[in-house]
Amino acid sequence: MLVEALIALCYHIARNAYGVRPETPVRTFSVLVEKGLMNAWEFEELVKLVRLRNLLIHRYWVVDDRRVYDSVRKDFKAVREFLERVKRELGF
Repeated sequence: MLVEALIALCYHIARNAYGVRPETPVRTFSVLVEKGLMNAWEFEELVKLVRLRNLLIHRYWVVDDRRVYDSVRKDFKAVREFLERVKRELGF
């Protein structure tokens, strides 16, 4: 899943590039904002993706299928911009 890969990438960056060991995905994203690798808009969008992932995994019986469908159809511009910056600035 896209969100799992993003979380793993962000943990890897926080640990290896910045020497920080955050305990949650949201805190990991916060570290990247503090270090200037992620902007506030990307942070908000990635947090929304993590929340959707958590809903799908932990409370799937209350999932609004339309919400999931709309999320999948949306342009993942924040994800693409963040990944391009990681590639450009860190060479990943």
